[in-house]
Amino acid sequence: MISLQVLTPNKKCIFNCPFCISKSHIHNNKFTNNYELNNELWKNNLIKVIKENKDLKYVVITGTNEPMQSMDCVKEIIKIVKNTNQDIQIEIQTHYYKPNDIYQMLDVTAYSIPDFNLLNKIKPAGKVNRFVLILTDSFNNHNLSDIISLIPKNVSQITLKCLHDSKGFNINFDKYIKKHKMDSNTLEVLRNDIKNYKGNLSIRLDEFCMDAEGRYKVFREDGNLYNDWDEE
Repeated sequence: MISLQVLTPNKKCIFNCPFCISKSHIHNNKFTNNYELNNELWKNNLIKVIKENKDLKYVVITGTNEPMQSMDCVKEIIKIVKNTNQDIQIEIQTHYYKPNDIYQMLDVTAYSIPDFNLLNKIKPAGKVNRFVLILTDSFNNHNLSDIISLIPKNVSQITLKCLHDSKGFNINFDKYIKKHKMDSNTLEVLRNDIKNYKGNLSIRLDEFCMDAEGRYKVFREDGNLYNDWDEE
């Protein structure tokens, strides 16, 4: 396991994005919140996972809602990881665009951005900043040069992430994805642009973000380790 996704406790999200992949999970994100109910168990299990996985290089703080809704939990995850293995890189995935001291405690701050028109309106505040572009139809008819021209100078990494439906589990979610995902022509243009890019930015296209096999595992608020997002 190279990467570990560590989830903050499930809450009603302050953003409630219609494309959020958490809306597609068949278990409805209902797991015991042992971060609060049995913190010692949660903490010890997280430490155990880190110690037992000697090849672990990355911890990604995320959630089924905005992880910055649980800032104390985010800080505790950072503390546990750094005290257990200082070589592990810690990243947060967030829609919370306001500056916060937490971002300076992390190795990477990854801002999730679903709209082309937001690219030049966000002021990244992390030590290393990544823009994760959620490829909605707002990016249609834009190429990589269009995107880069709006990226702030202190952003060094860009991930372009394709939308995924729930395969019939959530009908309304699937309708939104079908209507608002990027068109195939624009996606093909971006594939070629990224393939031929020679600049200084680190750029990747993630077309299979939900495919956990060989990529990552999930540590939930119940203190248990899961092989993928849909495992109960």
